[in-house]
Amino acid sequence: MIESIDNYIQLAILGICSGATFYKAITKQRRSWVLVTLFYVAFFFGSLYWELFYMFKGDTPAKFYVAEFSWYVSYMFLFLFLKYQKDPDTPATRCRIKWLIPVFAGGLSIYYITFGQIVSNIISAILMSLVGMEAVKGLASGNRRMKRVYIVTLIFFFLEYLLWTSSCLFEDGSVLNPYYYIDILISIVLFVLLLYAQKALRDEVTE
Repeated sequence: MIESIDNYIQLAILGICSGATFYKAITKQRRSWVLVTLFYVAFFFGSLYWELFYMFKGDTPAKFYVAEFSWYVSYMFLFLFLKYQKDPDTPATRCRIKWLIPVFAGGLSIYYITFGQIVSNIISAILMSLVGMEAVKGLASGNRRMKRVYIVTLIFFFLEYLLWTSSCLFEDGSVLNPYYYIDILISIVLFVLLLYAQKALRDEVTE
């Protein structure tokens, strides 16, 4: 029951975000909105597959390659969105702290690999490292227009790892499992990310 509630909340939020960003991409015809749209749509389809599998099979997929591929694609589009939002007037800065991100992701991926799925954990670590490093670099650059987007992206980054870690530690499907509440929190963060991305892109036009 709690898993279905979690899935429905995530699908509803991602559906709203996908629709809103798709409308913006059509009306604004800007690369930034296209990338944001692709991020949300890819994430939505990954979650949709997960829920449909659960609905028809009564359990979560043991091997979820379709959902994983969708989420991999979404991470890549989020990385590209962040990468293309660099302020040309902001001087390049050396940011050594960004290397803590792949150390963190790589360390946890080694832990996750002990539970299986070596390739998927390595891919996740690489893609999430790209996202996290780009967000840290953005914060270090002093790009005020994108500051909140970078912060929320890092919150999303760490919540994803908290979610994956909880899935290793808690396997029961009870309402006490923190996995579901972390997942719901991620859904809320994704909605907040859209709000800040919208403001950042609007400010980009007015500057």
